[in-house]
Amino acid sequence: MRSILSKKDFESRLELAREAAAKNKLDAVIVFSTECEPAQVRYFSDYWPSFETAAVLIPVKGEPALIIGPESLTYASMRTKIPNVIQMMDFRESSQPDYPGSKLPKWPDIVKRYKLKKIGLSGYYLLPYTIMVPLAKAMGGVRNVVPADEIMRTIYMRKTPAEIKCLKAAAKASEAGFKAILEVVKPGMTESELCGIATQAMTAAGAEATGYPIWCCSGPNSSHGISRPTLRKIRRGEIVHFSIGAKVEGYSASVGRPIVLGKCPKDTLAFLQVGLDAANMTFDEMRAGRKARDVAQKIHQFIIDKGYGDTILYGPCHGTGQMECEYPFLETSSTYTLEAGMAFMQDMFLHRGTKDGFRWEDGLLVKAKGPAEMFSNYGRKINILDR
Repeated sequence: MRSILSKKDFESRLELAREAAAKNKLDAVIVFSTECEPAQVRYFSDYWPSFETAAVLIPVKGEPALIIGPESLTYASMRTKIPNVIQMMDFRESSQPDYPGSKLPKWPDIVKRYKLKKIGLSGYYLLPYTIMVPLAKAMGGVRNVVPADEIMRTIYMRKTPAEIKCLKAAAKASEAGFKAILEVVKPGMTESELCGIATQAMTAAGAEATGYPIWCCSGPNSSHGISRPTLRKIRRGEIVHFSIGAKVEGYSASVGRPIVLGKCPKDTLAFLQVGLDAANMTFDEMRAGRKARDVAQKIHQFIIDKGYGDTILYGPCHGTGQMECEYPFLETSSTYTLEAGMAFMQDMFLHRGTKDGFRWEDGLLVKAKGPAEMFSNYGRKINILDR
């Protein structure tokens, strides 16, 4: 399969990061990522760490570097779009092997090589203490290592046409996962079993992996805003919720759908309808020039007016990209304005205490004019299956 992203896409991102660092009077920016949250390192290098952690050093002057642990050199060299690869012991796996005889550079060596006086750190809230301490010491104090997540956000908040293609491809693969579920789901199947069926269908449809640890949550488990599947067997007459997401070239989408097998109780049907109506309203409200908080307040007020205000956990949207749940969230407290080119997941989770809950979720693109463009819509209805 031909790649959507090109080498020029990564070069452009690195140049934008250099410009942002210079504008903020920094000598460099270091972006840090982990295996479970690889977004920023992959955004700049296309590298996704396994077991180890990783970083990208982007100096204002000089060549950028991918920083990895002791075990990943052959893997990283074959994958990264950044030719300069540095191995450091600080990025080894968490079981902390000694690697006797290894002679790898330390932070003072990196600081001296790049002549660093002040740096920005993006992924600041992920970085382990055991890396921050030697890094700050080498930099002459933590005052010279400043948070830079907000600086980097200005680069990736508006998506390029190539990124939108990746998100749409991920959405299409996600739909394949939900379609496979609808074809076979029946009482007695386990939550984990159904997630396995969705995963197989998504990778067969072109996904490199799931966009996050996907889940099926049934009955009381469906009240979980975020969760993991269990060996619980699904039953008739209860909400069975699916959050199914695929990853394509690092970009993650999601399809969130509730279903009910057999007869659906009237109160459950009314609950599901309010959620679907609020979700559909969201796509029309997500327009360039709108204040984000105004959109959130309108959607929340609709749900409140229908008598379900106490079921709102969060929503109605969050950003999406290399992370399925990416900055910014769209909340009643948000202060930013929607702009064309911003991509979101329409995601409103509602739950009735620990009884049950659900989300409708699909990706969207804010357009220059008119309502948002929807990335996926397969099965976007109240699915009550006679099984």
